[in-house]
Amino acid sequence: MAPPSFTRERPRARSWRSLLASLLLHVGLVLAACWIVFRSPPPSARPDGPSVFVAPAGQGAADEKEHTVRAQPKANFRPHARLTVDNPNAAVTLPSLPPVAGNAAGPAAGAKGSGAIGQGFGRGQGFGGPAGAAQRFVGKPVMGATIRAQHVAVYLDCSGSMRPYLARVTAEIRKQYPDADVFQFDGARVVALEETIVHGRNFHREPPRLTEAPTQTVEAELTPAGRQLQARLRAACEKGSLGAWLDRLLVEKYDALVVFSDFQDGIRVYDEKQKGHPSLIYSDSSFRRVGHALPKGRWQEQWLQAFGKAEQGQGPRLYLFSIQEPPQGFLQRCVEASGGAAVDVHWLRSGRRAR
Repeated sequence: MAPPSFTRERPRARSWRSLLASLLLHVGLVLAACWIVFRSPPPSARPDGPSVFVAPAGQGAADEKEHTVRAQPKANFRPHARLTVDNPNAAVTLPSLPPVAGNAAGPAAGAKGSGAIGQGFGRGQGFGGPAGAAQRFVGKPVMGATIRAQHVAVYLDCSGSMRPYLARVTAEIRKQYPDADVFQFDGARVVALEETIVHGRNFHREPPRLTEAPTQTVEAELTPAGRQLQARLRAACEKGSLGAWLDRLLVEKYDALVVFSDFQDGIRVYDEKQKGHPSLIYSDSSFRRVGHALPKGRWQEQWLQAFGKAEQGQGPRLYLFSIQEPPQGFLQRCVEASGGAAVDVHWLRSGRRAR
């Protein structure tokens, strides 16, 4: 028996066929891998969220490395708009946060103002109601009424019977409203020609014959805006009296319209059946009464609507001070609509103050 050989036999060389098969197999695998890579959809980019930067402890500033940990954004995460200010010295006012339940909202939250109560003629509405929240003016007492306003226009009846009291009334008003615009015209007539106030802002017809007298307004005591207004309404109010003044000032920037008169002239309504020849169909004047009921007119609706917007801060309040007769019924309706007051100041004739 031949002894075992410890030498390894040299492997035979592979044939060209096996080599070619191996090459084809590898090329196929590479092509398949490329097809899989390029055909697969790219991974969706992860949304940027807040970053947390952590520096490894125990290293100096020179060797410090920055690691970024991306926090998972919330499902309803929405990036907020960034507030930028070009001027570094500009001041930015942030909106106030709503009060937390149970905390006090400040001294103004529970403050209550007093309504203006008329003596003998009616009363004004209370201050601080839901509608009055639009204009929280501080009430100031004037001759027995609480006037809630910042910009005040005053109509003084400067007829002969009223002149002895005008200086006293003006002083009483200017104690609380030194910049009030005080206008003085003759009488306190409200005259309408059918649907329109005579010499009002929309009057373009032939007026009835009325008593006219020049204004006694002291223009030097008016504000600059009051002087401009006086120039525009002077001629109309010298002819149309209180009616023209109220109709025109309803669209001016005053918070309160104050009227001081004896209210004897009343409301007059004319009907124009024949052009140029108006006839008196109603008057509740103390000097001449005609008819029994005030005819309805478009001007009445316009006044009530304008005064009714006072509680929303879009119209003036009306305050009537009478030294003799109660204001006419329709004027008192305007007072109630505006939240103003109608006050009897007959005590002025004796020179004493109201209690």
